[in-house]
Amino acid sequence: MKSPIFLELVHALIAARAQRVSALCLGVLLGITMISNAPAETFTLDTNRSSVTVSGSILGSPFEEQAPGSLSTVFGGALVADLSNGQIQFSSQSLIAPMNNGSWEPKPDGSAGSAPANAGAQASLLFSTGKAALRDAEFNVVSSPIPVTGGQFDASGLIYSFVPGGPSSFAYEVTGLLSDSGADPLSGYGTNAISTKATLTGTNGALTLTIPISTTFYLSLLSKDDVSITVDGQLVAVQGAAAPAAPALAIALQGQTASLQWQAPAGRLFQVLTSTNLTTWQTNAVGVTSSIGTYQWSGPAASAEEFFRLEESTTTGGARGLSAK
Repeated sequence: MKSPIFLELVHALIAARAQRVSALCLGVLLGITMISNAPAETFTLDTNRSSVTVSGSILGSPFEEQAPGSLSTVFGGALVADLSNGQIQFSSQSLIAPMNNGSWEPKPDGSAGSAPANAGAQASLLFSTGKAALRDAEFNVVSSPIPVTGGQFDASGLIYSFVPGGPSSFAYEVTGLLSDSGADPLSGYGTNAISTKATLTGTNGALTLTIPISTTFYLSLLSKDDVSITVDGQLVAVQGAAAPAAPALAIALQGQTASLQWQAPAGRLFQVLTSTNLTTWQTNAVGVTSSIGTYQWSGPAASAEEFFRLEESTTTGGARGLSAK
């Protein structure tokens, strides 16, 4: 028989405490409607420098890694901001997507087993062990107009949220004295409780945004704020001709499954090839695409040493490739 207490816990973990932030979010949204018609600037997230770690606790039991690195990941996507009158404002058009960092338990439907995920956590509670995986997360960021002084601005005015109606999901499985499993979509908001200033700098005509993050979602299970989920790290995004190229491939190996992830403009088509000798290549997938610019593929790792290659279709019928070992 499933414990009602643990059912409450699971569902508390998948929704941020909207009531506490509703008034603040409303104020931000009202501010957005009052901005000028200045053109928005798009900043591409640099996956080499945009990384976070996840921590938190459940009824005093801290989150633990399922394996080394399971609670750290990097971000891709883009930030969209209005720059005018010495101010910066994020107006809900950004898309921030963590990349898969391995295969974690449970599967997307909450059943036993592992699958590629953005992050994986576990915790011990009431003689039971719970495992959870965050998948396909998409975040947005909003703010009221914030003054930029000397290339710096106050990052504590930013509010991060899961994209409403997006694919973000939280799968969980609990075994032991308590038993439960399932998966739910994610929603909710978190403010950026950070004292370090964000920066907006320019070099050779290109602007770079560096934003520190310390965003905590507080949840209430048996008492006020007895569950916390904190995301710490930074976002670095570049606008203009000098924007750095994304890494060729981000690759993670979990058991016999290899997970690839890379950044490219949305809507392109890729095929995935593998080789054991860099001479003979086998096509493992074709038509891999993405509507948000973060591309993913997972498949079996067939040998102890294997090379992976991407080929992108072009309008002229040719291809250009990226490779990794």
